[in-house]
Amino acid sequence: MSQEEKLEVVKLYLLEGRKQAELAKMYDIDPATVSDILRKFAAENDKSALFMKKKDATTSESEEIRALRKENMELRRRLHEETMRADFYDTMVDVAEEMFGIEIRKKAGTGQSRGCTGTSVTK
Repeated sequence: MSQEEKLEVVKLYLLEGRKQAELAKMYDIDPATVSDILRKFAAENDKSALFMKKKDATTSESEEIRALRKENMELRRRLHEETMRADFYDTMVDVAEEMFGIEIRKKAGTGQSRGCTGTSVTK
């Protein structure tokens, strides 16, 4: 296997996240050979390079989980506020109906009153 092909294997593994078995199949080589190529690259270069991919994947996954938890908390807070607002509105309408002796809530099946249509009615 040429040096260029070996570098390509390392590049595909580190940058694109390809699995060792996938690389072995792509280049029609033994999976142990892929491991040897990666090990030699790590020995000749920064040894942490092989673990960067796995660390970055874990880091980005945990960051995504943190972001989702934060979003979940924000949505729960907003839901609580909207629920409180709806309860307040219902209570306010109940008090107003009792105080003024009129029905504010529209009953199901009731049509719009003539005064609210926005058009003038002439006879």
